[in-house]
Amino acid sequence: MVTKKLFVFWIIAMVCFSLLRYSESKVPEEEVDALEEITTAMGSTYWKFIGDSCEIEMVGVTLVPPKNSEHEISCECEADGIVCHVVRIAIKGYNLPGILPPQLVKLPYLREIDFAYNYLNGTIPIEWASMKLTSMSLEANQFSGSVPPELGNLVNLTTLMLSSNQLTGNLPVTFSLLKNLTDLRINDNNFNGTIPGFILNWEQLSRLEMHASGLTGPIPVSLSPLRNLLVLRISDINGPSQDFPVLRDMKGLVTLVLRSCNISGEIPDYIWAMKNLEML
Repeated sequence: MVTKKLFVFWIIAMVCFSLLRYSESKVPEEEVDALEEITTAMGSTYWKFIGDSCEIEMVGVTLVPPKNSEHEISCECEADGIVCHVVRIAIKGYNLPGILPPQLVKLPYLREIDFAYNYLNGTIPIEWASMKLTSMSLEANQFSGSVPPELGNLVNLTTLMLSSNQLTGNLPVTFSLLKNLTDLRINDNNFNGTIPGFILNWEQLSRLEMHASGLTGPIPVSLSPLRNLLVLRISDINGPSQDFPVLRDMKGLVTLVLRSCNISGEIPDYIWAMKNLEML
C-alpha cells in the first residue's frame, strides 16, 4: 500500500514539475525586443507579444485586423524546456506600409518568414544574407531595386517567393548556389536579362514560376535536370524564336504553362503521355 501511494505521489510530482517548467518557458528578452523593432520597421502601429507563450496578441495599423490577414510566431524550446527561440514569423495581409526589416538578424534561430500581401517598400536588406533562412515569402508588396547577390549565401533556402513586386536587374549569378530550392516564384516583376542557365542547378525544384517576370528568352533548350518539377509556369518573355524545350524527364508534371514564349513547332508527343498532367 505504501509503495502504491509513493508511486501515485511520484506521478503527481512529475506532472506538476512538467507544468511548472512549461509555465516558466519564455522567449529571451533580446528576441522579444527584436520582434518589436521588426514590426515597428514594418510600419505596425499596434504590437503586443507574449514572450511566455510565444503568441502575438496584437499587430497591425488598425485595432481590427483586415479580413483574411494572418499572423503567427512559432518558437522552439531548448532541451530544458525553459528557453524558447523564435523560428518562424508570419505577418500576412496587414497592409503594413514600412520596410523589410534588417533587424531580422537579431533573431539568430529564425528560419522562416512570410510577409506577403502588405505594402512593404524599399529593398531587400543585405543583412539577411548572414541568416539561416529556409523559407522566404515576400509576395505582393511594393519593394524594388535589384536582388542583393549576397542572398546567394542563403544556401539553406528551400522556398523563395518574390512575385508581384517591382524588382529589377538580373537574377544574381550567386543564386546558382541555392541548390536546395524546391519552390521559386518571381512572377510579375521587372527583372532584366535572359533566363539564366544556372536554373538547371536547382535540381530539387518542384515548383518554378516566371510569369511576366521581365526576364527574356530563350528558355534553356533542355530542362531535363529539373526532373522533380510538378509545376512549371513561364510566360510573357521576349527573345528569339525557339523550339519546344526538352521536358522529357519531368514525369511528374501536373501543371505546364509556356505562354507567349516565342515557341514554335509542334508539342512533343511525350507531353501527351504525361499521366499526371492536369493543366497545359
